[in-house]
Amino acid sequence: MKQHRWFLLVIVLVISSMSLEACSFTFQALPTPLSSENFSTSPSFIPSATQASILPIAMETSTPPTAFLASETPTLISIRADTIPMLEVVNNFDLKEVVRSLAFTRDGNVLAAAGGNDQDFAIRVWDAVNGQSLAELKGHAGIVWEVAFSPDGQLLASVSSDQSAKVWDWRSRTLLTSLDFPGQVVSVSFSPDGQTLAVGGVDEPQNQIQNASVWTFSVGSWKPLLKVHEYLNVTALAYSPDDRWIVGGGTSRNVQVWRASDGTSVFTLNHAHQVSKAAISPDSSTVATATCQTTVNDVCTEGGVWLWDLLTGKLVQKLGGFPDTVESAAFSADGSTLIAASRDGRLRFYNTSDYPSIFELSVPDGISAMTVSPDGGFLATGSVNGQVQLWKIVYHP
Repeated sequence: MKQHRWFLLVIVLVISSMSLEACSFTFQALPTPLSSENFSTSPSFIPSATQASILPIAMETSTPPTAFLASETPTLISIRADTIPMLEVVNNFDLKEVVRSLAFTRDGNVLAAAGGNDQDFAIRVWDAVNGQSLAELKGHAGIVWEVAFSPDGQLLASVSSDQSAKVWDWRSRTLLTSLDFPGQVVSVSFSPDGQTLAVGGVDEPQNQIQNASVWTFSVGSWKPLLKVHEYLNVTALAYSPDDRWIVGGGTSRNVQVWRASDGTSVFTLNHAHQVSKAAISPDSSTVATATCQTTVNDVCTEGGVWLWDLLTGKLVQKLGGFPDTVESAAFSADGSTLIAASRDGRLRFYNTSDYPSIFELSVPDGISAMTVSPDGGFLATGSVNGQVQLWKIVYHP
């Protein structure tokens, strides 16, 4: 009997032990499920490879489609076809007289403006991000027609009616060199690789014909490299982004396309009237020329932008309908948008897919100069009363 009781006791102990192990196993096999409170959808949430499948759900419900995620240094929303309606003026700067030219550094952080009419020929430089004045460069004795930054942002070149082109170390406010010319020089551009400076302007007359030229110089030594010929004056001057072509001309109603390597003339782009400026698309396929396309009694009654195939030299399209001369044209950094600014203050945006007008703004004091930062973050306009307006895309949730 005692043995039977002992045997029953052993069986009970064995069964109890097995029950405890089963409970323990069950507890380990059922992890606590994630609640919605524990799942992070913040912009700083970075998924691992195994979490990637759930990321789109979180991101789609937490991030607006046109917003940029915040960072320690705020990232600007690029000016492009789908963001243009959010373009706003975010700062104003002042020149004492007419704004003739505006230029950004490649990163868009610095803006330079120049112009003048009777007496104020200083070049002013600002921090585009916070509006701080960085430099005031004095040295020209006449109207400063155009300014341009080198690709690395270290140098600023300027051209003037005082028949000189000057190159500045704008950070130290130091004049590095001054190049002299036979007449006023009105356009300037650095090559995309930063090795060459091109200057356009009035040359010495020959046989009662007013000549114009584009001169190129080696950056650093400032030794002359090439000289290519035009007529009257060269108001429009640009290097193609692929560094193959120099486009220049304007007052003669012609715009020439030269091979940058040796100055060979490849095409002549003929216009009905003078050309103010020229812009080349980021892929180097298209030239946009700002012009007046219709006049009555020498008064412009319709401005326009003409589009040219840079590979063939053929006219592709005319974009008209401006009440006055188009002073400037520029492509957005991504190439999706062409921006045209007319003297009357019209700022018109075209989608470059087939160039329909997609948006339009009006600047009350008119526009005498316009440019877009190479990084696509800012747009700047200038007027005859000396006002510079800085624009950027502002997202309002």
